Amino acid sequence: MSPARKTHPRYFTYNERPVVFVEPPGGGLDCVACTPWAGDFVRETRYISEINFNRDADIEELPFEDFVPAVELFRARNGLGEGAVKALYETMIGLEETAEQERRPLSAEERALIRSIGKRTHPLFEEYLSGRGLAGTPPPVPAALRVARVFDEIGADGTPRYDRPPVPEHELDGLLRYLREAPIVLAARGYDTDRLDPARPAEVPLTYHTDGTWIWPGAVHYYLRVHGVPPEPRLVGYASAENFRVPEVDEQTRAEAVATINRPAE
Repeated sequence: MSPARKTHPRYFTYNERPVVFVEPPGGGLDCVACTPWAGDFVRETRYISEINFNRDADIEELPFEDFVPAVELFRARNGLGEGAVKALYETMIGLEETAEQERRPLSAEERALIRSIGKRTHPLFEEYLSGRGLAGTPPPVPAALRVARVFDEIGADGTPRYDRPPVPEHELDGLLRYLREAPIVLAARGYDTDRLDPARPAEVPLTYHTDGTWIWPGAVHYYLRVHGVPPEPRLVGYASAENFRVPEVDEQTRAEAVATINRPAE
């Protein structure tokens, strides 16, 4: 899979089936997939583990603009559509069948034509689904980077407080590695004092990391490693859903992370 910013929705093809990772309003991770019998998107959570762990499947992560033609080609291959849409789908399939009969790959012109037809059919088929109360393709949603807190609050006496579920033992090493190895986007010289044990040497890193979806201080890793302080549950859940694989983060996202960190609190 090619690197992509880790925000949701995330768009995949899994053995040519269109699959979308979505984030429910309350956080966490869910998944929907396009059905071959109706062309709508239904909940299919099994693809979360399939995409993360199945090394034998043909999996590709796509930007939304490339995902739309893949959805339309999937619908066409399954004989869906009515009227003008069906005729356009048949044109797409006809181009594929001609190339297959001639034992050659699609030409650049044929691929461009299929893509162009898909852009025409997509809004028409989505409207068709909407009219029948069925779910269409989840649209891209601009997602602001989230900043994870080290603690939940600081008491009146200056003591940090937190009330979070512990990190499962089998996930601890992977999470520590994820928190440590994600790109650093901001760093200050020196180290901070340990807020839970001021007598310890000052070793709390004054850094910020990002995975392209979350931002967290280097202190999150420190307090988990040294004191067992769990990070925010939604950050843990997100990293776990990514199988603790540290993503590539492009320069634009790094710059956005720095701007988010420096933005005054409302």
